[in-house]
Amino acid sequence: MSYSDDRKEEMKARKKAVRDTARAEKKAMAKMTRSQQQIRLAELKTEFLTHSSLDRYVRKLFDIALDDDHNGQLGAIKIIADRILPTASFSGENKTSNAVSINITGLQIGGVEVEEKEVPVSIQ
Repeated sequence: MSYSDDRKEEMKARKKAVRDTARAEKKAMAKMTRSQQQIRLAELKTEFLTHSSLDRYVRKLFDIALDDDHNGQLGAIKIIADRILPTASFSGENKTSNAVSINITGLQIGGVEVEEKEVPVSIQ
């Protein structure tokens, strides 16, 4: 076998291993309870936010989104709009109530003063 044939076989085996791993993770995720899934998602968010390459990744994403000649501009804009801008999922703000509170207050009047006016009398 030539080097290129060996390389192709190696790449096929690597892709199959990645695919099998992804399938196994998906099956494991399906067996998790809702609380376990929420815990795992919180762990992934923490790992993502503390990763050393996050700054470079975000900078590159914004560079692509702002480059009018880049082929991936639309995809970068979509990622920014869908994933980066809604930061409420990463903060504690989503735990507060979004209810509208309306307070109606009246004017406090101590007493009513009655003024008597003279009614004109018509003479015929």
